[in-house]
Amino acid sequence: MTAPDTAVPATALEPLLRRLDALESKEAIEQVMVAYMAAADRESDKGGHIARLFTADGRWESVGPHGNPGWAAVGRRELRRKFDRNVERMPFAAHFLTNGSVTLDGDTATGTWMYFQACTYRGEQALWIAGRYHNDFRRVDGQWLLSHLRVHNFFTTPYDQGWVRVEHMETP
Repeated sequence: MTAPDTAVPATALEPLLRRLDALESKEAIEQVMVAYMAAADRESDKGGHIARLFTADGRWESVGPHGNPGWAAVGRRELRRKFDRNVERMPFAAHFLTNGSVTLDGDTATGTWMYFQACTYRGEQALWIAGRYHNDFRRVDGQWLLSHLRVHNFFTTPYDQGWVRVEHMETP
C-alpha cells in the first residue's frame, strides 16, 4: 500500500508565508526600537550601538516645534558622533516606549511610537521628556534597520516644574 499524497501545493503556502513574513517583520522592527531605546540609555558607547541599528545612509532628525534641526545626523559615522556626545550631555536616561504601530510595504516599513523619558541633563538637572517617533525602516540583507528616524518632542521640562509651567527647555 502506498502512502497518500499529502504534499501541499506551493501556491497554497504563499499566503501563509506572506503572513508569517509580516508577523516576523513587525516583531523584528519592534525589536529594533527596543534596541534603540536600550542603546540610548547606555552609560557609554551609545553611538556605536545606535549606529548599528541604522542603514548605511540612515538619518536621525529632531522635528516639530520643540525640535532641534541642527541635531540631524546622516550616516553611521555622524550617528555615532551625535550619540557619543550624549554620554556627557545626558549621563542617565531611561526611555519607555509604547503605542507602537507598524505598516509594512515589502522591504520597507513605517512605524510610530510614543515615548517617555526620565533623564539627567549635564549631571545636574532631572528632566522629563516625551514625544512621538515616526520612523522609516528598510530590510537590508534580511535584517530590518532604521532608515529615517524622526523624533517629535512634546515637552522637555524640569521634573520639579512640569510641562505646564515649562513646556520646553533647551538642552544643547
